[in-house]
This record gives sequence, C-alpha cells and structure tokens, in this order.
Amino acid sequence: MSLLVVVGNCQAESTRKLLMSTGHFTGERIAPVHELEAADLDWFAPLIRRADVLVTQPIRDGYRGLPVGTRQLRELLPRTALHVVVPVLRFDGLMPYQAIIRDPDEPSLNPPVVPYHDLRTLVAAAGHGPAPAPDAAALRRAAAMSVEQMRVRETAHGAVTVSDYLETTPVWHTVNHPDNRTLAFMVSRVLEALGCSGEPVPPDYEMLGGLDAPVEAAAAQALGVDVAGRTVWRDRAAGVIDADEVRRAQLEFYRRRPALVAHGLQRHAQRIANLGLLA
Repeated sequence: MSLLVVVGNCQAESTRKLLMSTGHFTGERIAPVHELEAADLDWFAPLIRRADVLVTQPIRDGYRGLPVGTRQLRELLPRTALHVVVPVLRFDGLMPYQAIIRDPDEPSLNPPVVPYHDLRTLVAAAGHGPAPAPDAAALRRAAAMSVEQMRVRETAHGAVTVSDYLETTPVWHTVNHPDNRTLAFMVSRVLEALGCSGEPVPPDYEMLGGLDAPVEAAAAQALGVDVAGRTVWRDRAAGVIDADEVRRAQLEFYRRRPALVAHGLQRHAQRIANLGLLA
C-alpha cells in the first residue's frame, strides 16, 4: 500500500480517514497544520520525504514561521510521489450570517461561546441598528456567491473540484465543518486524480459534527432545502447553547476590540452589502 500524508486544517484528518477507508493507503494522523511546532519538523519533514501520496490544502510558504507551505512540502517529496491539492471547504449558503474572522493582532483568537462570528452581531457592534430581513433573492445570491468563491479558490490553486457539489446545497454542521457526504464527494475526486478505483466509506458518525450551528430557515426555504432539527446551536457533548448568551458575550467581546470589528466589516463587506445588513 502507498504511504499517504494529508496536511491541512481540521478537515485534513477526515479526508485522510476517508482515503484510508478504500484500502489503497497506509498512514497515520498528523496534527492540523496550525498546531505544528518547530520541534515537529524532526519527524514531519522525514515523513514527507517518504510519502508516496501527499494531499494538501493550499498553504502559504512559511506558514506560522515554519516551512510547511504546499510548495515547500512538494519539494520534499520523492520524485515518484503523487500530489493532490484539495480546497479548504467553506459554504455559507444555509448559514448566510455566519463568518470566520481572524483578528489581525491575534489570529488564533476565537470569539466566546462559539468559535464563529455572526455578521448581524458584528454590524450591531459597529453601531448599526437591525436591518430588514433579506429577501429570497438576496439569500439565493448569498449561496451563489459562496459557491463562486469556492470555484475561484479551486482554480487559483489547481485543486480538485467540489464547487459543483456545493450547488446541491449540502447541509453542513458549520460554514467550515462539512458533513460526511461532502467530504466523501471530495475524496472521490481525489481518488480520480490519483487514478485509484473504489469509493470512500464514511464512518457511522459525523466526523466534523461536534458542533451544529442553526440553519437559517429563510435561506433553506429560498434554496428549496428541507432541514429539520437545526434551529439552535448544539454541542455534541454539552447540548444546546443559548443564542442570547452567544450574542451578549460576543457583543462584549467586540466592544473591547474595535479594530477586529472594523476588519470584519471590511473582510465581509460584499456579504454584508448583499444581505442589506447596513441598510
């Protein structure tokens, strides 16, 4: 069997498990790339040098001060090794207000209670009152924008294509935690790129289902998707998370970080404008 190494964020290990389920590969879990430290290079670099197959998300050179960028890892591979790029999966079609915002001063910092931002709360923190709810056309545009962003990233990085699957409006756990079906679809594209037969076999649990975000009912209706039981934040271990608690804690979080609020408004200006949140 071929030695497989998968490098990326929290989606990488699920990708590895699905590839391993085909029986074509051997390999072991490695930490997400953002958890790697300089001391890990003593085993990580030799592992890459022995790999038969390397699957990576797009990672910039010198990420977090380490030589773990996609190009840098590819240069370590044996000449006979195969390399496939997979996109960083994000889709906000059914969660149009949910966002990931990295504080420029402290990129690893997450907001309190849940590690996701809500564009409505962000706008409120900037002093804007509640805006009218977006109509169905705006919600459909939001989903189409999310698919197009994925398509642009796939093209830019030469990644396998998953954007066509997003057009079916899959129901994810959060905007960056796909369901097993989406992950399995992506892995089937990886197998095609590698020239391998067979199909991935997902486990009987949702690999990235530790936290479920609410699905926006209006978005589901606008997109023609029937979603049941997704009206609240739910942690697999702790249970239901109160939405008012999330909003209160995050408003206070923003109050102490005006620069983060300004960055978030700029980073997601197109989404905010489409949803009419500043109207």
